[in-house]
Amino acid sequence: MSRMRVLLTGASGYIADQLLPAFRERYDLSLVDARTRNARGEEVEGVEVVDLLDARDEELRPYFEGRDVVVHTGYVRPESEDPREVYRVERCNVDMMQRVYQLALDTGVRRVVAASTNQAAKWYEQPYYAGLKEMVSPEDYPRPESFYGWAKAAYESLGFVYACGGVGRKLEVVLIRIVAPREIRASDFEGLPRVRYVRDLAGYVSPRDLQQLFCRSIETPEIDDEYGVPFHIFYGVSNNTRKFWSIANARRVIGYEPEDDSEVRFAEDIARILR
Repeated sequence: MSRMRVLLTGASGYIADQLLPAFRERYDLSLVDARTRNARGEEVEGVEVVDLLDARDEELRPYFEGRDVVVHTGYVRPESEDPREVYRVERCNVDMMQRVYQLALDTGVRRVVAASTNQAAKWYEQPYYAGLKEMVSPEDYPRPESFYGWAKAAYESLGFVYACGGVGRKLEVVLIRIVAPREIRASDFEGLPRVRYVRDLAGYVSPRDLQQLFCRSIETPEIDDEYGVPFHIFYGVSNNTRKFWSIANARRVIGYEPEDDSEVRFAEDIARILR
């Protein structure tokens, strides 16, 4: 059986670093990023330097042509906390996402799987902790609290435009709202409100669960929703005892079966700090 042909953007970044071990085993990969070194200063094998924002379409099309799926993890990080600068840069990220959708559509790519974030709906954590909401679902209306979250919410609504056939054929689109893709070190939360620690325990996603979620989003043959639109938003969390972001639709649509639980993974710290 031939390997799926996958283009990974942002291939030197933090999320790609966790995905690449599985991707290299499973797919015929093409890797692009604005740099070739990861955060540890290591060269990432196979990365081609490409500017998804400023390069001309003619330069970018060859990277998309012949691909089955594009996985978009590319991201431009603001260099300042000034709200005006953050907004400017996040608008650039939205423009980059739109270019990925459009190029995928134009070159015959079947599906785009993109890294979103729980911050597209982060405000819901307030009613959850106030006891007014039991679970946050991908179907809840986006309610970001930051320009970062706003930009990711824009990724999602743009994706639906392309998935529903609003600008041509139906492009299959999956957005993964990643929550806490990192080891939860108790020492990082010393002196902080307890809820900050609990929140990361609830949102933890292990590397192998993140890999599974992306791989199943890439490989599941049919992802049409009940209306015939190939569009889904999945929360990127492990099977955590404390989770309050619903993964029910990911279980149902792509068969996501996370293997890890932060309650087990960090049991020693939890027992020391919370009990």
